[in-house]
Amino acid sequence: MRWSLRVSLVGLVVGLALPVATAQATTTVERVPFEATLTECGETITLSGTLLGVFTVQDLGGDGLLLTFHFQPQGVSGTSSSGVPYHATGLTRDTIVFVPSGGLTETFVNRFHIVGTMGAPTFYVKTTFHITVTPSGDVAVEFENFSEECV
Repeated sequence: MRWSLRVSLVGLVVGLALPVATAQATTTVERVPFEATLTECGETITLSGTLLGVFTVQDLGGDGLLLTFHFQPQGVSGTSSSGVPYHATGLTRDTIVFVPSGGLTETFVNRFHIVGTMGAPTFYVKTTFHITVTPSGDVAVEFENFSEECV
């Protein structure tokens, strides 16, 4: 599931980037409706609210391109199956640089927290992904750290 969300978000950013053909950065801010039902920490938690999305595209010249997106919950909250209120905090951020000589670097960071109240546990999702691809197409660096925990 985490990869499908990441791929969808990257696709959205690339789609926004296609019409851009300027050396100046273009930034778009969108409010995206968010709804999710999670079964974590022994609870089924239904959340809804808005994600603030900030998308930036910049032509780096010579076929280079910088794409970034940043999402953060705004007013995302909900209730668990036992009636406990939960609130979402955190961020999801991706930065992709297509270098003029070919190749790319990408760094993806997700820190999503479903914060329990009234003594209920908090659910943490933490992802860090990075890849560097050389102009010849070889992967020079690639790693992913992922964890989920209830605290």
